[in-house]
Amino acid sequence: MAARMKTASPSRRSPAADLDNPSSWQKLDPKGMLDFAVDFPAQVADAAEIGAAFVPPASLREPANIVLAGMGGSAVGGDFLIRLCEHRIPVPFVVSRDYEIPRFVGPDTLFIASSHSGNTEETLEATQRAYRRRARIMCITTNGELAKFARRRKLPLLTIPLGDPPMPPRASLGYSFIPLVSVLGKLGLYPGARSQIRETISLLTGIQKRIAPGIPERRNPAKRMARSLFGKLPWVQGTAGIMSAAAYRWRCQFNENSKVLAYASEYPELNHNEVVGWEVPAEMAQGIEVVILCRPEDYYRVRARVEITRRMIAEKTRVHLLLAEGKSPLAQLMSTVYLGDFISLYLAFLNGVDPSTIGPINVLKSRLARLKPPSGD
Repeated sequence: MAARMKTASPSRRSPAADLDNPSSWQKLDPKGMLDFAVDFPAQVADAAEIGAAFVPPASLREPANIVLAGMGGSAVGGDFLIRLCEHRIPVPFVVSRDYEIPRFVGPDTLFIASSHSGNTEETLEATQRAYRRRARIMCITTNGELAKFARRRKLPLLTIPLGDPPMPPRASLGYSFIPLVSVLGKLGLYPGARSQIRETISLLTGIQKRIAPGIPERRNPAKRMARSLFGKLPWVQGTAGIMSAAAYRWRCQFNENSKVLAYASEYPELNHNEVVGWEVPAEMAQGIEVVILCRPEDYYRVRARVEITRRMIAEKTRVHLLLAEGKSPLAQLMSTVYLGDFISLYLAFLNGVDPSTIGPINVLKSRLARLKPPSGD
């Protein structure tokens, strides 16, 4: 992936690890998050086999609309599906991140309930609501209450591995996403799914050889990018479509893995608001670093917007321009996401943090567990 950048003043903090010296960061990764990233091509290949073995019932065919209910990493697969299919799929498709579900959900809705643990409270409640509205439900999970719900009601259930050791949702994207690509392909909603999955596996395997931990920083684009982003606030801009979905994934990985604030935005929308925000005091802009994700097939006017905007922002701070690899949309999406995952992990080590921990999320869950509903609710 090519990158263009403008030099900026280095961070005042010293990195907590030497990315080319495993002994300096291995203690920061007791759950093996980096190992999960290294094994991701194999995970995608395994997920492809799971999807190929799943036979969706005829009742799921020809829906009037599609809703995927999920939260966090489980919902990201839905974001990817929408962006992947938006110019191909003939029916409306939305992701629902809520206890409630859209008003239009009914008997003609294909409702996909996605929860890695099977115990996500928002997804469980949303699925119960969809069931009461007689939606055509299929569930994808490792186990938990969602699996029990599906088995009791004889709903289509796509079971994915929890992993050994167990993988957090954000590390199991291949399992939560690739089987659904296969399912949509079998339902006639995403033609060419099988060939795109094959290309994706091959491409990811090649990229892994270039950005894995054993590749020295001078030849490792993921390590170099992490070094550049160290001490900065990453701002990821993606072109409309799959690169916008990839930008959001990068943002979430920086938040959860690297423990830093990060933001994501989309072309051409950002040209109607965000671009004005760069008229900020220079010292504020210097604390931000921009990564632009794009693809060769982007609309020509979008490509022009990217280049004009890049030049404008480069007067304020450092900018990286990354072009997606791969021929098919699926391969381009997953290769870009894969690079971002490694960058976020290397940045975590530079920050001296364990990428697996999600302390604030667990605190929030524990406090919510003690919350009693209002009387009469």
